[in-house]
Amino acid sequence: MSLPVEIADTTLRLLAERQRPRGSTYRLQFNAGFKFRDAAEIVPYLHALGVTHVYSSPYLTSQPGSPHGYDVCNHEQLNPELGTAEDYVAFVTALETHGLGQILDVVPNHMAASNSNGWWLDLLENGVSSPYAHFFDIDWRPIKDELAGKVLLPILGQQYGDALEAGELKLEHGEGAFTLRYFDQVLPIAPKSAMPILEAPLEELKTALGEASEAFGEYQSILTALAHLPPKSTTDPAAVQERQREKEVIKRRLKRLESDHPLVLEAVQRVVTNWNGAPGDTKSFDPLDKLLEAQAYRLSHWKAASDEVNYRRFFDINSLAALCMEHYDVFERAHRLVLELAARGDVDGFRIDHIDGLLDPLQYLWRLQWAYLAEVSRQIFVKRVAEDAGSNALAEAVPSSPTWEEVRPQVLDLLQQKLGLPQPDPALLPVSGSPPPDVAGDSPPPRDMNPRQSSSRPLYVVVEKILGSDEPLPADWPIAGTSGYDFLHQLGGLFVETEGLAATKQTYFRFIGERPEYAETVYRCKLLILRFAMASELQMLAHQLNRISEQHRRSRDFTLNMLRHALREVLASFPVYRTYVSPAGISDRDQRFIHNAIGHSKRRSPAIDAAVYDFIRGTLLLQHPEGLEEHSRRERELFTGRFQQVTSPVMAKGVEDTAYYVYCPLISANEVGSHPEAAVISPEQFHRENLHRREQWPASMLGTSTHDTKRSEDVRARIAVLAEIPGLWRKRVNARSRLNRRFRSDVDGLPAPSKNDEYLLYQSLVGVWPLGTVSRHEHDELVRRVQAYMEKATHEAKVRTSWVNPNGPYDHAVRDFVGKILEPRKDNRFLADFRHFHESIVDAGLYTSLSQLTLKLMSPGVPDIYQGQELWDLSLVDPDNRRPVDYAPRKWLLGELTATLAAGPQRQLELARELARNPRDSRLKLFVTSQLLKFRRDQPALFSSGTYQPLEIVGPKAKHLCAFAWRSERLSAVVIVPRLIASLGIERTPGVDPPVLSAHAWAETAVNLDSTFTGRWKDVLTGEAVEIGGALSASQVLGSLSVAVLQSVNA
Repeated sequence: MSLPVEIADTTLRLLAERQRPRGSTYRLQFNAGFKFRDAAEIVPYLHALGVTHVYSSPYLTSQPGSPHGYDVCNHEQLNPELGTAEDYVAFVTALETHGLGQILDVVPNHMAASNSNGWWLDLLENGVSSPYAHFFDIDWRPIKDELAGKVLLPILGQQYGDALEAGELKLEHGEGAFTLRYFDQVLPIAPKSAMPILEAPLEELKTALGEASEAFGEYQSILTALAHLPPKSTTDPAAVQERQREKEVIKRRLKRLESDHPLVLEAVQRVVTNWNGAPGDTKSFDPLDKLLEAQAYRLSHWKAASDEVNYRRFFDINSLAALCMEHYDVFERAHRLVLELAARGDVDGFRIDHIDGLLDPLQYLWRLQWAYLAEVSRQIFVKRVAEDAGSNALAEAVPSSPTWEEVRPQVLDLLQQKLGLPQPDPALLPVSGSPPPDVAGDSPPPRDMNPRQSSSRPLYVVVEKILGSDEPLPADWPIAGTSGYDFLHQLGGLFVETEGLAATKQTYFRFIGERPEYAETVYRCKLLILRFAMASELQMLAHQLNRISEQHRRSRDFTLNMLRHALREVLASFPVYRTYVSPAGISDRDQRFIHNAIGHSKRRSPAIDAAVYDFIRGTLLLQHPEGLEEHSRRERELFTGRFQQVTSPVMAKGVEDTAYYVYCPLISANEVGSHPEAAVISPEQFHRENLHRREQWPASMLGTSTHDTKRSEDVRARIAVLAEIPGLWRKRVNARSRLNRRFRSDVDGLPAPSKNDEYLLYQSLVGVWPLGTVSRHEHDELVRRVQAYMEKATHEAKVRTSWVNPNGPYDHAVRDFVGKILEPRKDNRFLADFRHFHESIVDAGLYTSLSQLTLKLMSPGVPDIYQGQELWDLSLVDPDNRRPVDYAPRKWLLGELTATLAAGPQRQLELARELARNPRDSRLKLFVTSQLLKFRRDQPALFSSGTYQPLEIVGPKAKHLCAFAWRSERLSAVVIVPRLIASLGIERTPGVDPPVLSAHAWAETAVNLDSTFTGRWKDVLTGEAVEIGGALSASQVLGSLSVAVLQSVNA
């Protein structure tokens, strides 16, 4: 057997061995407060809970103190704040010992633009001559001439001139280099630009050192070397390499000279001190000003970013710079470590953050699959050759052995044939003498990249993708599915009552005194984002399109202003997060969305020549004019790609971070991945989505709470109840507004808070109010959390205040309003009324949440538990939902439940009944979570190869149930949950079962089961035996616990 064949076969066997069932995931947020050792300690608990895979937040080196890890500074190193390499090994070992896998969150779209990022610092020092210049998405030819060849850095707290003359910009010198300090930010000074600093003390040093001295000769030699350094404008590869090498040599020489001759350092430091100027003497800052003008960056006030920043950002965050992941060398450097972890088995799959930010997601995803295969094979090759050599030396150390570069093309070709995959990325196949990867890998993906050719995807990958209400996930992506926001929408909508929602909207409209339309709200919010927060992205696109318009006589008369206005309309009218047009092809889906956006734009702005919109449409659809030269075609293709990268953040910022705080009829529907205009999902629609997922994306994640959701799953479930009691809600919310009228303020001639913000506050209080009696300290903490939430909500809304232009009086008025209405005074009529209302609906919210939990844990896909939410969790948007989790009580409670269940079936039934009648006991959620996670883990074949079957509900309360079955030859399961629970009744009588557990409430309602279900079944949750011989009465299976999961005993 040849070596390539052996390596390929071994790779396939290893991949097969690693295909462990993915029953569930549990999200962990790593940061300095939760490290690798902390994670290792809770692995036994997660195993006992029933989890099969840990889902880890990004843990590569990020900004110091980062609470989330999405601001990566170094892709090639684990975050040292999380522990040592040994700590990481201990974490991975704990996972392996307990049979748990790991999914890792990967951030390919952007990096931190900070002095902790070596790539970014090199770019700032060397401009276009930096080897990392193409790593970041920068427009080096922006519309503003002063920015040509520069990067705008909007980091200043005031105007540049004011910051300079206030002495805030400090030139520093050390280690042979010059830097600029602005508070905690340190920026490089290009070595050649520092020549005037070194020339200033030349005469002084000639005298002090002696003109003929070796030291003075070295000093002059350093100046000569600087003068001959290739300029920062060069892009010639040889010159770039020379500049990189020689500038570091010069720094070392200067450092050594200053160390050997301190008076050199002293002389240079005096110049540095003088150049830092003296506040009050404006002329004294001229040298430093001139020095900064010579840099490859231009400092500016942070507010200038919205108009002039010339690097693509993650959304509108100046401190996160987008990467050009389409270049293979960028991909390779950014994924080298994570692929190594995956190939050696530490990581079983990836969740890809912000997939829509990438220029070509399809190319990226195939590149990821093939790079994983290549790395697995490479590690096998290295081990195999080392074994042949009879030592642990690296394979390259054995002269007679072939190199991996020689073997790789053959191995990948064999894997391509055996797996039935499309051709690998050309960048993965270079041999000696081939072009370097960053050149070979820039071509578009081949047209035959269709994952439907094979169901075999070597690497488990899910993507963070927000889908439109009727938008399918691209079928040609080689992935397992999404991270679960689509399921969140489908599940949440199942628990919204249609007529009640309509009535709730009317209450909202009357309360705020307006009748806004959601679609129009979204459009206006997106326009707002494009005019302010992301004006620079629009500017860059318009500038690129203007250059393209000059390529042809039919478009050359379109002015920059016309194109910018038309682009703004098209972006604001875009119906989905993005399209995926590429030279490899354009789908019918994408054509439809582009035509839709152009049509809406024409109707909204008839003053603009329709020919402008036709030109934009033709450009986006890659309909090139005849005779267009190749470089012009490439420029148009690149523009289309860049346009698609902008539509996604415009949608996210306009909808999730603006419209969701402006349009608030029922805020449980205002969630990431949700669609307030389609907030209701029928059981039939829910089943269709489950069937589609089962057939097309069976390993897609199922999420209900994440680090990015606006509210926890339990908060949303409680707020959704309001649509079931619209009459009572209308009375109570209007009464509360009257009671609190005296606490409103007048700001700018308008009430504060606004009616919309007040309505949002009352709904938020419904969702976040604690389950039991709280201490004064706990109450005060709740008030602080709600005040912080309202500050974020009002700033995100951008109506009366914002992050960019905060309205201090309004912010204070809202904060004061929250404090006063929640002040625990005896005469606080609002608080008394609210507590009474809360008491009447809280249980309905908890039962609703339990139904949602059961459906998530039993639906097709891979259910995810967000950290800590195995207990009731009433958290709001970040940072509220990223607070530390205390695992000690969770371990104790799970141990207690486990001990009780070990006492036998009767004790299990008693426990289930006890918890069901006391739903505010967090053990209820923990109990259901653990039982169903373990059932899913213990029966992987049922969920991986079983058939999903919707079940018919009959009877007077049919609309209040949702049921389905899993069928396989060996085992079957029936899942039954109630919905619209408050409609069954919200009154609680002491000593009497709540309506959801009452036989009277369910009347003659039943699940219609055919004869194939006849036989003995067992309730997984209660342990009760159930005989099925036809229709299954709801009261029969929902009397002990409000949800039921029946497992066949003998069908």
